[in-house]
Amino acid sequence: MHYYDRFRNGKVRWYDWVAGFWLIVTTWVFGQLAFTAPFIPMLAELDPESSAELDVLMANLGAMIDPIMVGFGTLLMIVGWIVAAIAYGVHYLGNRGKASQVTGFIGAVALFIGGALYMVGMGEFSEANNLIMSVIGLSPIAYMLLLLTFPAALVGLYLAWKIIHKLPLTALHTAAKRFRWGRVIQSFLIMWIVLGGFSLIVSLFGYETPRFVFDASRFLPFAIVSLLLLPVQSATEEIVVRGYMNKGLIHWFGNKWVAFILTSGLFMSLHLANPEAMAGAQAGNLPLVMSGYFFFGFAACLMVLIDDGLESAIGVHAGNNTFAAIFINYENSALPTPSVWQVSNDPTSSAVSTIVVLLIVLGILYATRPGKNETSTVG
Repeated sequence: MHYYDRFRNGKVRWYDWVAGFWLIVTTWVFGQLAFTAPFIPMLAELDPESSAELDVLMANLGAMIDPIMVGFGTLLMIVGWIVAAIAYGVHYLGNRGKASQVTGFIGAVALFIGGALYMVGMGEFSEANNLIMSVIGLSPIAYMLLLLTFPAALVGLYLAWKIIHKLPLTALHTAAKRFRWGRVIQSFLIMWIVLGGFSLIVSLFGYETPRFVFDASRFLPFAIVSLLLLPVQSATEEIVVRGYMNKGLIHWFGNKWVAFILTSGLFMSLHLANPEAMAGAQAGNLPLVMSGYFFFGFAACLMVLIDDGLESAIGVHAGNNTFAAIFINYENSALPTPSVWQVSNDPTSSAVSTIVVLLIVLGILYATRPGKNETSTVG
């Protein structure tokens, strides 16, 4: 059975998928709150000037947000979470009536709507949030804490997969008998080689001239954190989006291409707060800028089809993120790590470069996966 084929056993009802998503979001949000809580005091210690600017923004918070929408959204999130928690708890403890299913679904919907209202109501708070997040470029500890928020979502997903769906974890990762670490490492190295070669060619032809900004005292701790935790962050996104979400949507719609488009669009939207997205919005070419993210998500879906598992998609994603964090980073990057070289942030050319690089990587992966692999687990 192939990775995206129908399930052989386990729970695959719509209600179980809603409960699974609720659990993923819950653990991720609590992880975010726990791991990013020290950021403001850390900023005050490391960058007093930015901290003072943040204090001014926070003092004028009322002018930046819509208090009614923020308040209503917050209330709706709290009530929705409590209602969903009670309903799901009652349901999975044995009372499997329709009432608990419908109540849990209503609670989950209320939570997501409340979150959307809250985000809209926060309005121009993004400037203050950018100041808070700037601490990750100043401290490898803050950088590490940020990356640790991703495994929190993975904990929720694994709990959902085992407790709610009652399926083996291997089936979430691959259709093979066991997880193929060799394919992860191979695709990771392929991505590094292609990115390195592409960057060299672009530099030689004068399209982009990287600046040597290496600072050994700052580089080493950030590089260690990047190598240890960026693969975990990348794997989390692949397992949640290309794995769990694609499986659920394919089960609902019965069409993998619809699911791929939807999850690629979601992956793209998750990066709308990145600096390059804001620059693209100001320049009036946001769709072109974000096309790189959409294609990255769609290419990762194709890698799962080629591989019959998430291994290559995880390796490519981890290779892309670590290469940027360690070797060639952008000015105003979402992860402002001290790399060896730095290039100016041109969102349009970056999107085009992403598409070209991924097309090359897809071709290499397809050429090196000539036969069907050993698929045997449930999908």
